[in-house]
Amino acid sequence: MIWKFITFFVRKLDPEIAHKLTIKFLKIGLHPRLNQSVIPVNLGDLICKNLLGVAAGFDKNAEVMNKIHFLNFGFTEVGTITPRPQYGNPKPRIFRLEKDKAIINRNGFNNSGMLQAKKNLAHYRKKLPVGSDFLVGINIGPNKDSKDRFSDYKVLAKNLSKFADYISINVSSPNTPNLREFQNKENLEKVINFVKEGIATSKTLNKKLPIFLKIAPDVNKKTLKSIIETAYSQKIFGLIISNTTLDRSSNLKSKRSNELGGLSGKPLFKKSTDILSQANKIIKNNNYKLFLIAAGGVSDSKTAYVKILCGAHLVQLYSSLTFEGPLVANQIISGILKLMKRDNIKNIFDIIGVIDNPKEAMNVAINGFKNHKN
Repeated sequence: MIWKFITFFVRKLDPEIAHKLTIKFLKIGLHPRLNQSVIPVNLGDLICKNLLGVAAGFDKNAEVMNKIHFLNFGFTEVGTITPRPQYGNPKPRIFRLEKDKAIINRNGFNNSGMLQAKKNLAHYRKKLPVGSDFLVGINIGPNKDSKDRFSDYKVLAKNLSKFADYISINVSSPNTPNLREFQNKENLEKVINFVKEGIATSKTLNKKLPIFLKIAPDVNKKTLKSIIETAYSQKIFGLIISNTTLDRSSNLKSKRSNELGGLSGKPLFKKSTDILSQANKIIKNNNYKLFLIAAGGVSDSKTAYVKILCGAHLVQLYSSLTFEGPLVANQIISGILKLMKRDNIKNIFDIIGVIDNPKEAMNVAINGFKNHKN
């Protein structure tokens, strides 16, 4: 009950102040201490005890990695980190859409920069080295005013790879001008090669460090197919689907729904899951080896289950932490375990990507496989 009260109180504050306060609470140990549930996922070089993680944007400066696992998450993704400290866009830049359980942000990669993140990561890795049970991904992106954004990715990979279980290349934030142009084939290949060069010259012991591409939910089928083909040809580990959306086509009820920025939370679920499902089909049809991390609108066990059925090997959330509080991961994981028991699923890999239609997947999440027609 106390965590519901704290969540209610924090949500009455300005969103940015609330976020800073949440990070402070975690730092000083004011958080639940939950036993970690186990839904193991083995993705070759990545072994995750629990498939649910925190998406990038929450722990921007790698400050609370040692606390996240207490909330029953299996991994976290820090950042987005840029080479130099960056204030981001003018405030106010975060807007809660309470009636829609959604958030619009136009932060613009506000963070303390690579050197501060490097210090925090180095301190953390002294106690929990790379390859520990709790995975840490590092999300990287360029400075807004950079004269050479490709080199930004390289310098970040060179300096931060040593501390990462995986690197996530952010080419999809809607709040950095022209960044989404990096999803085009020529630019994407160049970004990937610069990141690989950075990893090759880094001090990481794993020169084959897994690389994920974080993509937008607003891409068309042609662009999605091109991204997947590029990822496969460049031997990328997988995709994170998806970032926030610029689309406002869902029937939003909140007053500030027309604010500029990326929309996340419940209204993003359908769009991001549609793209996830399309990506899963392309990957299966071409027999590509690519892993998928799903993000966007995950708020309970059923929405997480749908993501898995539509192709997700791992699932991330962020906005639902704001609306549901620090017990949300525990609720989702325990719910997934109940759904697996209901459907007599012993291994999560048995249901990853088995359904091609998100609507059908939701029907299975609600009613079980017994009512599902192949």
